[in-house]
Amino acid sequence: MTFRQLEETISKWTTELEEQERCFLDQATQVNAWDRIVMDNGDKIVQLNADVEQVKLDQQKLDHELDFVHSQQRELEELLVPLEKGLSELAPVTYQQHADVEREHTYMLAESLDAQLKRMSQDLKEIIERLNSTTAKPDENDPVQQITKILNAHVVSLMWVDRNSANLQRRVQDISKQMDLEKREQERNFRLAYS
Repeated sequence: MTFRQLEETISKWTTELEEQERCFLDQATQVNAWDRIVMDNGDKIVQLNADVEQVKLDQQKLDHELDFVHSQQRELEELLVPLEKGLSELAPVTYQQHADVEREHTYMLAESLDAQLKRMSQDLKEIIERLNSTTAKPDENDPVQQITKILNAHVVSLMWVDRNSANLQRRVQDISKQMDLEKREQERNFRLAYS
């Protein structure tokens, strides 16, 4: 190999190395942009998860309230049985008057409990609808689904960049070794020529 061929080869390698460096810098810039997007989307996912956990807590609280109302209703029914027995032993006229008052009071209490149960049932229905909407079949326009797709694409891209970076690193090392060998060979030939 002549000195001119060596210079041409080194020049060609230098050009290729500069081209690879430009590609690497472009890809690194793109990866940085993707990384920022991934971080932003990660924050959104964390917030969405916190919202879902809050909905679950609300549902548990509503279930506890419903259980409490049912237990109150059972206690009320149990309290009415001895009262009605005691009233039946009184004189028929006073029993009838007292029974009318108790019946009216019980009716109003039952209406109040019914209204509370309806409100709680409506709240429970809304919470269940919210939960179902968050766990329903994936909607292509849903931001969570879009974020998931973007994150998956980013992971694939990052894996590709990682593979290509490793390949580029090996090529740079190979070129450096080759240039070192060529340089030593050139210095040896130069010493032999002028010794």
